[in-house]
Amino acid sequence: MKLLLVCGGQSTEHSVSRMSCTNIRKKIDDTRYEVTVLGIDQEGTWYHLDDEVKDYASDNWLNNAKEVKEIFEFLRSFDVIFPVLHGMYGEDGTIQGLFEMAGVPYVGCRVNDSANAMDKVITKKLIDAAGIKQVPSLYVKKRFDDEFVIVNDDTTEEKDIVKKVMDTFGVPCFIKASRSGSSVGCYKVNKKEDILPKLKEAGQYDRKILIEKSINATELECAVLGNDDIISSRVGQILPHGEFYTFESKYEDEESATCIPARVDQSIQDTIRKEAVRAFKAIDGHGLARCDFFLDKDTGDLYLNELNTLPGFTNISMYPQLMEDFGISQEELINRLIALALER
Repeated sequence: MKLLLVCGGQSTEHSVSRMSCTNIRKKIDDTRYEVTVLGIDQEGTWYHLDDEVKDYASDNWLNNAKEVKEIFEFLRSFDVIFPVLHGMYGEDGTIQGLFEMAGVPYVGCRVNDSANAMDKVITKKLIDAAGIKQVPSLYVKKRFDDEFVIVNDDTTEEKDIVKKVMDTFGVPCFIKASRSGSSVGCYKVNKKEDILPKLKEAGQYDRKILIEKSINATELECAVLGNDDIISSRVGQILPHGEFYTFESKYEDEESATCIPARVDQSIQDTIRKEAVRAFKAIDGHGLARCDFFLDKDTGDLYLNELNTLPGFTNISMYPQLMEDFGISQEELINRLIALALER
């Protein structure tokens, strides 16, 4: 079977994608698949990577690479595609649409599922409709004249953002670019005076921004796998070194850690596993996702934070760790994901 891995991309998570792809490539059974790796650089150029390159996270990842110009014909020469892409243009339904147009099966959620889960504002609406509890939030839009406005549920707009935040839940709060990942474009705001400056910083990453109430929370994660019959893993716990789980604490800070199973009551873990499946169904998910939750340390309330439809696959990423804990090795996980892609 001819398998194409796609990594890199133009998002802020470009480097993470290349790390994920390196790990996946090592786990693939070469007696079962004929593997080709395609890399997309940050300018958007597509390259057929040299087979001799083994570490796609290294600076020499494009050594002897050949530029792919006839992209449609190239894609159509494969039996299945595994997009190892995170963030914009890789996880948001755009490249999934290209695969659909090329008529090639691919791993992961489909166009609409991917787009909905990538957009935190849209996810909030879908999850709310399913009756799953979420952290109180406000939606801010950066207009094309660069003015920021609050968008209410009835679509009316308000210009006094600071007043609205303070009247709704105050500070501390979090400001998040709606369609960014790995905590890029995410800021904790502790002072009223910092709301607008941090809002402008988040606006560099996206025109849609979410402002959320800050929760004194334990961060918990659950992996789901399947198309129709969805399974959920045991629950893992994030132990960040610092105030919250930033990009740096995920991939650069050796003092940040994870543990499986989570250090919370079994009843809470059972609830999370059920809610993870419900959330995945709410976005009409297919294939895989990592579902992230907050457990309020002060009230005991459980909130869904987000769904990640192409979670990290590095050697320290939670999704493959959760599945290994569940009894599915990374090699078998890759096989199952490909089978799910071909099933659709």
